[in-house]
Amino acid sequence: MDQFFQQLVNGLTLGSLYALIAVGYTVVYGIVQLINFAHGEVFMIGAFGALTTYLLFFDGQTGVWILPIMIVGAIIASVGTAVAMERVAYRPLRNAPRLAPLITAIGISVFLQEFIRLFYEQPGWTVVAFAVLAVALGYFVGARLSGAELDNPVTKRYDRAPLLGGAAGAVALWTVVRLVDRDVSVLLVPGVIIVGAAVGTGIGRLLSVAVKDRARTGIGTLAVFQAAAVAVVGAELGWVVFKTIISSIEWPSAKQRIPFPQIDVVTGTALDVGGVTIQRSAIFTVVALALCAVLLWLFINRTRLGRGMQAVSQDPDTARLMGINVDRIIVVAFALGAVLAAIAGISQGFQNNNIDFRMGFLAGLKAFTAAVLGGIGNVYGAVVGGLVLGVVEAMATQYVPGQFGGGSWKDVWAFVILILVLVFRPQGLLGARVVDRA
Repeated sequence: MDQFFQQLVNGLTLGSLYALIAVGYTVVYGIVQLINFAHGEVFMIGAFGALTTYLLFFDGQTGVWILPIMIVGAIIASVGTAVAMERVAYRPLRNAPRLAPLITAIGISVFLQEFIRLFYEQPGWTVVAFAVLAVALGYFVGARLSGAELDNPVTKRYDRAPLLGGAAGAVALWTVVRLVDRDVSVLLVPGVIIVGAAVGTGIGRLLSVAVKDRARTGIGTLAVFQAAAVAVVGAELGWVVFKTIISSIEWPSAKQRIPFPQIDVVTGTALDVGGVTIQRSAIFTVVALALCAVLLWLFINRTRLGRGMQAVSQDPDTARLMGINVDRIIVVAFALGAVLAAIAGISQGFQNNNIDFRMGFLAGLKAFTAAVLGGIGNVYGAVVGGLVLGVVEAMATQYVPGQFGGGSWKDVWAFVILILVLVFRPQGLLGARVVDRA
């Protein structure tokens, strides 16, 4: 009997991990009818985000107070990846045949794996990331300070051109200076910023003149200057962070398994309860799932954005006519899934004591299986499906006799469950969310 309860605990722990990832699948599917097969890599990047936060600020420390900051780092990495993925890869294909975004998702999955494998130990790419973020920050500040309406679906490209051109021009000049001399004197930095802001302003004004016949909103010179100045200052600050912090750390190679930080309280000596061994990381995973499920339910049912998500899931066209920003709701859906995936990534690191760039592929497939098992598009079904799948794997590992049992067959049994569900109950245990759209 002790063995049964031990396997039940192991199954619930594994199932909680699957459920955290599966909810991300089902939230996105419920809004845009898209199976995001790159979601497993969002989970993987969350784990690497937590590891990066630890190496940057707490290397060698084990205090439990570090955990919330690691979670924040993981969430930033996962949400940033998911939002960028939606904006760059999925939004342009929103009205394309369903096969196009599906193939794109697989391509993104492979790209993210290889990116982490090749570049995690070479952080020079962060300079490019800081430059892009600086342009985005400059545009955002310029748009806010100008007070202009820049979201018109017909003219937004022309309306935004002066601000984007000003910010990008300032950062481009800054990039040229840094390529010529990586160690510009501190005394010259203000001059670089001033000249960059001036050049960016000039470029922005030229673009403003070029698009004035097509733009709906005019952008003043002051707003363009503010965008350019903020962008070039942001780029310089990013460079300082890279030089003083990021480049000073010896980053581990992601081509092999990387040890994951061990944190007091949530890792360490296992607990023995009535003959059943319970890992501390297992408690963290189960508690994280319970808290996330409650908070997600409150968000969906008690907030304005949550009600907007329900409306868009029913009929995005009608929701748009009622004044709901559908693009924003879709971004929120991707971000919510990424938050849960990030927490799952930390849980996986604590349980396995290591992470690697391949960890998201199989976990993503298992989470997809859990989502289908519970009912694709059904958030509560994803939680139930994950728990059921984890328990089935654990029990099959222990009780299936002969050569078809054991840990080496647990993945096989997981996908056998998927096939059986698709054949005999394709709507899942709790029923898939099906919407009839006129």
